[in-house]
Formats: sequence, C-alpha cells, structure tokens
Amino acid sequence: MQKKTHESKKSKKQLLQKKKRTFSFYLKRYIFFVITALVFFTTTSILHPAQHAQPTCANSKSCNSDLSVKIENNALGIFAGKKVYPPKIDLLPELFNPSVLGVSTASGEKHIFVDLSTQTLFAYQGTTQVLKMLTSTGRWGKTPIGNFHIWEKLVSTRMAGGEGADAYNLPNVPYVMYFYHDFGLHGAYWHDNFGHTMSHGCVNLRQVDAKTLYDWADGPSGSTLGTAVSICDQITIDNQCIQNNPIQQ
Repeated sequence: MQKKTHESKKSKKQLLQKKKRTFSFYLKRYIFFVITALVFFTTTSILHPAQHAQPTCANSKSCNSDLSVKIENNALGIFAGKKVYPPKIDLLPELFNPSVLGVSTASGEKHIFVDLSTQTLFAYQGTTQVLKMLTSTGRWGKTPIGNFHIWEKLVSTRMAGGEGADAYNLPNVPYVMYFYHDFGLHGAYWHDNFGHTMSHGCVNLRQVDAKTLYDWADGPSGSTLGTAVSICDQITIDNQCIQNNPIQQ
C-alpha cells in the first residue's frame, strides 16, 4: 500500500514537472515569436519608409468632384471660420492667352521647382531662371514630395475640405495647375501670408504670381506632358533638389 502511494506521489510529481516544462516551452516560443515580429517590423520600417506618409488628396470634399472649370462670381467662400470674398473671374481676357513679359526669350524645357524649406518657387526654362515667387505650402496637410507634370490647367474651380474649425469651401480658386491628383499650384485670395505654410497641401501663390505662372506654364498636349514640377524638401546652394521619401510614380 505504501509502495502504491509512493508511486502515486511520484506520478503526480512527474505530471506536474511535465506541465511546467510544457508551459515553459510555450512561453519561450511566444516570447521568441514576439521578439521576431518586433525585429521584422522595425527593420521593415527603417529600410522601406511607409509610402502612406505621402498624401493622395489635398481637398477632402472636392478631391474628385470639382476637378473642372467652375466660375461662381456671386458666391461667398469660407476659410478658418470666416467669410471670404472670391475675385471675379472674367474668361474673355483668358481667351487671348497673353504672353508673359520678361520670360519669352528663354529657350529649353520648362521646369518648376518648389523649395519647401524656404517657401519659394523657381521657374526655369532650360538653364535660365525666369520666375521666382513666394509660396504657401501645406500646414494642415502635407504637400507631396516628388517629380510630377502639370496634368490639368483650370482658370477657376472650387476647392473644399477640412472639418469643424478647419473646414473651408472656396469658389473661384484662380489659375489652378494640378500636378498630382488634386494637388495644384494656384492663386489664393483668402490669405496674404505668403512665405509661410498656409495650405492643406496645395502650393498657394499670390494671385498676380499665379496668373504669371499660369500663362507661362504648359498643360499636356497630345502625347506631350505638361510642364515638369518638382517639390523639394530643400534646394541646395548648387541647385540640387533634395527629396526625402518622394512619391514614386
């Protein structure tokens, strides 16, 4: 009887030890997989920065709906909770497409560069700088970094987006040059803080500057792409466009 009791205790002890070994085994496996996953995701994020950091839409409410000419001369706009009064758009002068004074003598391919670090736009034709102007790029939304081409030019359209106090609805946005989805170069009448970030991702320009650039830049024609647009984190002193995590097209 004592022998049987001893064997029973021994069996229970062995079972308990087995359970401990089983628990320890699975615990070690769990810790191993957790560490492996952390190392994998950390390495992936370092080697392949997330592309979703780059925006795909500038105007959340008009991203796809208002990418066409729209003239609303009697409408009011809203920006930062205040009413704003858009400029009157007259299409008749635009039909003549006047040349831009001072930039018609240059030759070569046209290229627009935007330096986000200095909030400055430069326009080149060949190696000649023909225009330089202050901008206001993304504050409430990121301006996409990369190399693009103007895919549409609109003399006027409506842009709307944001939520709550950040909401905006702007008719008669003048001289729009879309270069990536609904991100564009365009005039801004709702602020005069050029040289500082003020947009939801677009490149804001003074209206007079936007008109000059609009008349100079080309949209697509047949198989020919529109004027090249490069958005740079910084343009160095030797005119190198530095782009961190640019959009790949």
